[in-house]
Amino acid sequence: MNGPRCLAGLDVGSETTCAVLVELNVAWGDGDVEARVLGIGEAPTSGVRNRVVTNMDAATDSIREALRLAEEMAGAEASVVYAGISGDHVEVDSSTGVVAISGREILPRDLDRVHEVARAVVVPPDRELLHAIPQDYVVDGVPAVQDPTGMEATRLESEVCVVTAGSVPAQNLRRAIDRAGFRLEELVLAPLATNLAVLSEEQRRAGIVVVEIGAAATEVLAFKDERLRMFATLPWGGATVTSDIVKGLGVSAAEAERLKAEHGSAQTKRVDAAEMLEIPGPTPGSVRAVSKELLAHIIEQRLDEMLGLIYDELDARELLDGLQAGVVLAGGAARMDGVVELAQEVFNLPVALGEPGTGLSGLVDAVRRPECATAVGLALYGRHRRAERPVGSAMRAIGRVSEWFREFF
Repeated sequence: MNGPRCLAGLDVGSETTCAVLVELNVAWGDGDVEARVLGIGEAPTSGVRNRVVTNMDAATDSIREALRLAEEMAGAEASVVYAGISGDHVEVDSSTGVVAISGREILPRDLDRVHEVARAVVVPPDRELLHAIPQDYVVDGVPAVQDPTGMEATRLESEVCVVTAGSVPAQNLRRAIDRAGFRLEELVLAPLATNLAVLSEEQRRAGIVVVEIGAAATEVLAFKDERLRMFATLPWGGATVTSDIVKGLGVSAAEAERLKAEHGSAQTKRVDAAEMLEIPGPTPGSVRAVSKELLAHIIEQRLDEMLGLIYDELDARELLDGLQAGVVLAGGAARMDGVVELAQEVFNLPVALGEPGTGLSGLVDAVRRPECATAVGLALYGRHRRAERPVGSAMRAIGRVSEWFREFF
């Protein structure tokens, strides 16, 4: 297949696998920072549960189909793939490095030194390092220094956010991508990629939370002073809401999913109490009527509980007061009627829907959906990473900090 050279962002979700192709050959300069979207492919996910591969053949087929569709739309092949990884096997810890400065001015190379010391953590054999993201600095005992460059000091400390993943889930995802016929360049924590697609630098500086409601889980990232302050995964998502509808209305999972997609609302007060919906009855071919208000009540109860748990966690970590930019919702479930309004009531903060678009050109409308945010963010990450060195040079996939990550976090 001929055409421009592309890279792909690949998001293997529990229900849908999404691939986004962006062009590699566009010049990278001060006046050109947009990523040109050439193709998008989506396929139902099989062989994956809670973002972990459980059936290699089925997962490989899903990945191959999503990337094939994206390549077909783009009229070009993906030379490399940047894939998201997430799930309850991912852990985020902190590590501190300390170096001597000897009473002189702190130079950029000193930051590199202290980061190297902080990153030199012992990773257990059943885990692997994904990212090590610099946070705050301490200069001669003075904490919360954001940029110590140019300061005179004798001692420099750095706290680094260390992100690790289970070795087996990571290796199985790599294997599935390889078996699909594509070259994986790097695994990236999926929620970090999402934030790159939906947040601005100003929002991260002001303080903001990204809540991504996926099918099997909800992932939360909190930023304050341009630093990652919280990452959490909750074992509830859109599928949990679907399960509640199954139990509450006595319908099949497929029918519950249809009702949620076509008639769902996250707030009972937003629906007409008199409006009725026809659903399958107890015998083949029969139907019965239920109120749309009841459906909304089931959905609202679960989402209110989920958002309330996130609120409690933010409150426990004393982050709520610092979220001047509010909350951004991502993931497919975020598009449901009333979700943004419900979140505004729960958090008592400004809430917006996170849709990719900024920094993109080409087929922007095709990816301007919350459920595409992670794949778009992975493509953006990959394009920046490739811009750090000549296109085509080899890059190790795992276990390093990029200067680009430092800029964004």
